Amino acid sequence: MQYTAGPAPDEPEVVVFGPGYGEAIAVHLGDNQWLLVDSCRNPKTKVPASLEYLQQIGVDPTQVLAIVASHWHDDHVRGLSALLNACSNAELFISGVFNDQEAMAFLAAYSGKHTSGLSRGTRELYDSVGRLGSAVIPAFHRTLIMQRQISGHRVQVAALSPTTEGQAKTLEHFASYVPSDDAETGDSPINHAPDLQPNMESVVVHIDLGDDAILLGSDLEHHGLAGWQGIVESRFGRNLRQASIYKVAHHGSVTAEYQGIWDLMLRAAPTSVLTPFINGSVKLPKDVDRQRVRGASSQSFISSGASRKALLDREIEKRLDAMCTNLTPVNNGFGAVRLRRQNGQWTSALFGDAMVL
Repeated sequence: MQYTAGPAPDEPEVVVFGPGYGEAIAVHLGDNQWLLVDSCRNPKTKVPASLEYLQQIGVDPTQVLAIVASHWHDDHVRGLSALLNACSNAELFISGVFNDQEAMAFLAAYSGKHTSGLSRGTRELYDSVGRLGSAVIPAFHRTLIMQRQISGHRVQVAALSPTTEGQAKTLEHFASYVPSDDAETGDSPINHAPDLQPNMESVVVHIDLGDDAILLGSDLEHHGLAGWQGIVESRFGRNLRQASIYKVAHHGSVTAEYQGIWDLMLRAAPTSVLTPFINGSVKLPKDVDRQRVRGASSQSFISSGASRKALLDREIEKRLDAMCTNLTPVNNGFGAVRLRRQNGQWTSALFGDAMVL
């Protein structure tokens, strides 16, 4: 993809990248200072999408001040180690659940260190944490990621999760999946990291620009006080500046839907953007998810149309359905949605396969 010129020093910007499997976000805070959240690769070039974008618009990666790895799932951390190598001035923030020996044992067990199978997500995060050591900062509810004067405004970036309840429940999950080396029990490690649901460890990021705000929902799901309710109903959450830009949580899935987000954390009819997710039979967002997001937003965008059904003649589709259990397009698409505030108004630009939701 060919991106246009980068933002002016006084223009905040959010760019959301996503193929059919993966997600990354680049945020210009102002004065050529950048924040990156998660990582995915451009399927064609194999370069981390955020890094490729910065290079195209002429931004030195050393201008990235912080990188947030919201959680360990493969679709959110591919290329993370390459980002860290290029962005030498950036601090790495990871979900606070990994500030625990049991959680690190989980990452080690499923990173390829102790098993023959390799999980890309656990391997990327484990290697990144191991290489940086003390330079890695755990993020919890109310963790201050950054606070400084930028373009005449006080800009504050804060983590809103995991909540205390979310951290506790996630660690219980991790502990139950750490393989045992006890010869008497006969336990043997599996060769892939288990899919822990619901997602309660993911880091939600709130960016206060001084006169507006951005909410990056990550993959946090609604699970009582361990998820979105715990954020929205907290004193800290209630006092945050309402956001006009919302990166919709968990690819628009109903599992991350909580009305309090829209009522209390967002301005009326915000601009919403999300990424698709395709993994076997799981395809997000569903049609009902699209309708729900569109109905609550003034405008809404998706980084790729990858979650759409294959555009086939009905008779051909019936034949294929009789021969196989699942139909997924070979080309899942890749695109980017750029939201940039110019003269006090947010404008949008779509690149690659990005489209209106």
